[in-house]
Amino acid sequence: MYKKQLSFNLLFVVLSLFVTTSLVSCSVEDNEVDEQEQISSIADQVWAYSLEHPDGFTLNIHTMTAPTEGISVAYAATQNSHSRDQLDKVVSHSLQNSGYVGGWYDSYDGLYYFDSVRLFPEDQLEEALQFAEENGQYAVFVISTSTEISVIPQVAAVLQQPYVSTPSFYSYW
Repeated sequence: MYKKQLSFNLLFVVLSLFVTTSLVSCSVEDNEVDEQEQISSIADQVWAYSLEHPDGFTLNIHTMTAPTEGISVAYAATQNSHSRDQLDKVVSHSLQNSGYVGGWYDSYDGLYYFDSVRLFPEDQLEEALQFAEENGQYAVFVISTSTEISVIPQVAAVLQQPYVSTPSFYSYW
């Protein structure tokens, strides 16, 4: 009788562990599916927004609103993302970081770029330029003035100065 009870208890423990493990596994898989569906849904919205803003944009993907100020700087991790299929990766990165996505058209190569971007306050240009350099970017974008500023220090210094039509202005070039 003792052996039967022990066997029954052991069987009960093994079945309990199996059922618990199976339920946890299903729960994790369901969460991963839900997360991917959320990312894909946000990417669809960003894609639609990009079609309405073909020249470029910066978008808060939590609120689906465009900020009116700030310095937008792309992360290196999402560079060279050009298609709807690649947009899920950009959105996923953005959700894990700053919550902003940027898009812009490059007339030189004819491609539309999507990036996860970090938004800096406009009084933090030095920090934005440093972050851009660390992430292999050529430029940052000041949203309020729609101004692109080169990461190359000499070019950035010239662009920050007020326009002067004297020969000394051209000595920078």
